[in-house]
Amino acid sequence: MFVRVKTTPNSPRKSIQICENVRVNGKVKQKILRYIGIAMNEREEEKLKDLAAETASIMQTERVNEAKQKSLFSADAGDFKNKKAGRPKRKNLKDILPPEDVRLNEIIEECRIIEGVYDVAGIMFDELYAPLFSGKKPLKILKDIVLARLESPASKHRTQKNLEKYFGKSHDLDAIYRMMDNLFEKIDDVKKLTFLKTKSLFPEKLDLLLFDVTTLYFESTNVDDLRNFGYSKDHRFNTTQVVLALATNQDGLPIGYELFEGNKAEVKTLCAAIDSWKKLFSINAVCFVGDRAMFTKDNIALLEEHNYKYIIAAKLKVLPKTLQSKLFDENNYHPGLLNNTLAWTGEFNYENSRLIVSYKTQRAIKDKKERDQILQKIEKTIGKKGNPHKFITNAGVKKYVTKDANAAITIDENKIAQAERWDGLHGVITNIKDDSAASIIARYSRLWVIEESFRVNKHTLQMRPIFHWKEKRIHAHIAICYMTCISFDLI
Repeated sequence: MFVRVKTTPNSPRKSIQICENVRVNGKVKQKILRYIGIAMNEREEEKLKDLAAETASIMQTERVNEAKQKSLFSADAGDFKNKKAGRPKRKNLKDILPPEDVRLNEIIEECRIIEGVYDVAGIMFDELYAPLFSGKKPLKILKDIVLARLESPASKHRTQKNLEKYFGKSHDLDAIYRMMDNLFEKIDDVKKLTFLKTKSLFPEKLDLLLFDVTTLYFESTNVDDLRNFGYSKDHRFNTTQVVLALATNQDGLPIGYELFEGNKAEVKTLCAAIDSWKKLFSINAVCFVGDRAMFTKDNIALLEEHNYKYIIAAKLKVLPKTLQSKLFDENNYHPGLLNNTLAWTGEFNYENSRLIVSYKTQRAIKDKKERDQILQKIEKTIGKKGNPHKFITNAGVKKYVTKDANAAITIDENKIAQAERWDGLHGVITNIKDDSAASIIARYSRLWVIEESFRVNKHTLQMRPIFHWKEKRIHAHIAICYMTCISFDLI
């Protein structure tokens, strides 16, 4: 609500009005609430503007008092008479202190305190993890470490300095490490408290468990029972690593996690994770959703054995040839909408499970584009002098090339043609019998949520690289990052 003065062309008349902005069909328009009068000179204009300001204040007060949703502020908070239109004037240093009185060599920063993180995430931490420690000091150190990582992720040594510099909190580095050693004994409690909180937030939605695996590397080549070399998803094959398995609900809130040795095969993590979670949680009525790495007979047999429902991406290219021929038959598909996108869907039987295969034009275009980029890179490398065998090392490149009788590497057009047949196709296997194909695919598409959780942990919260070398502290470091992620998600 504001006072508007409307002028008349070629006339001294000025109309004084009380207006407000309203949105009509997506456009903002000015609505006249009351006409105050016509002013013929400046003296009359000032008096009418004063009257309009007083009237607007009364109207605003009446509107607030009559509203069902009460305002947080007092009804007479609006001062229309003294309110100026436009943005407030920006303050400069000279508005606070004249430039001639400023002496840079005399300015000393005494303290810099960040309070917002404690005001928001600190309350969440207390609600979640206050029962972890009976003593106040270990819990206080843990809280400070978690919230400092949320604001500025760093090593424990750097975090200690940041806490003192930016938060006004001083902790001995040895005390931080002792807290981590104590936290190692409480990791199961951390998982339980987190699971119970997620379950309490969405008691009716805990029916979908998204599962995925990633790797976390060390700036080290030392190998032990936990740190080891393995397939790195960060492409850091010259450093040791650990394997992290994470499960979330369909909204991305963590359910649980497990840490494995660095050379643990990804396909074996599901069995080990389920066995561990069964000891801590009740997960009898959920549906597991996983990517192609989970598509193994052992994993499927384990889920079937425990009567779990599952939706797992299928490796279409390793299916029996007779079944593959059915996948390429257009008569086995029918059009429909999948996640608001036109697609063709077909359903097949695979070892007493449902195999649902979908084709999307957008996915086919994406697959072709990625393949063309690889082929362009191969052509450029083959055309260079030297030995291109060093470049042709990974399976993603090998599947498009071949060697002739002279051991020369060339692009195989037949292999490209075979690859083109799979463009746009994607399949999932499930033991859910009563849901439609579209519903199954929609539930699988939620897997991006857990991938986003990994990005937050690995990049935003800088879970890796890991600088610890003691096994207890490696586990404690992951637990601290896990607790920080909870705070991040809830914010």
